[in-house]
Amino acid sequence: MILTQNTLRNAAQEARNKYIYNSINESLSHFDSSAIYDLFISHSFKDKDLVIGLKYLFEKTGYRVYIDWVNDSTLDRQNVTINTATLIKLRIRQSKGTSYIATSNSSQSKWCPWELGVSDGMKGRVCILPVMDSAFKGQEYLGLYPYLEYGLLNKKANEFYVVHQQYAWKSVSLRSWLSGMDPQ
Repeated sequence: MILTQNTLRNAAQEARNKYIYNSINESLSHFDSSAIYDLFISHSFKDKDLVIGLKYLFEKTGYRVYIDWVNDSTLDRQNVTINTATLIKLRIRQSKGTSYIATSNSSQSKWCPWELGVSDGMKGRVCILPVMDSAFKGQEYLGLYPYLEYGLLNKKANEFYVVHQQYAWKSVSLRSWLSGMDPQ
C-alpha cells in the first residue's frame, strides 16, 4: 500500500507512546559519525511529524535510517552552504540507498531535489516514497525511479518493498533491493 499522511501520523503517535523520543535523544547522545545506514531519508523538515512515523515503521521492520535533524542535529537546513553539502554527501555515501519522501513540501525544498540527484549519481539505489491522501502528482523526473510501498509481501509480516515499472510493476523487498537485487 502507498503510505498516507494519516497512516504516518498514526505511526508517529504510536511511536510517541512507545519510544521514539527516547530513541531520538539516544541517537543524539550516542551518534556514531562512521555508521552505515540502510537508507538516507530525503525529506522536507516541514513533514517532521510524518518522518517520525516513517522512522518508527522503518525501525519496526529492522532498518537503520539516516535523518538529518535526528542524526546531525547541528546542521543548518535553512542555508545552503558548502559545509552542509559536504556532510550530506558523506551521509549519502554512508547509506546503502536513498528514499525521497515525496510530499507537496518536498517539491518546494531547497535540499530534496539536490539530495535525489546526488544520491542517484553516487549510489544508483534511489526510490521514491510517495506520501499521499489523494492521487500522487509529482514532478515528471520522480517517475524515473522505483517507488516504495509498505505492507504484506508474499504473505509475510509488514515490510517495505520496491516496485518498478521497468520490471512490469513487479516488486522485491527493500532489503533485497538495497543488496543489489532488482524485481524479478
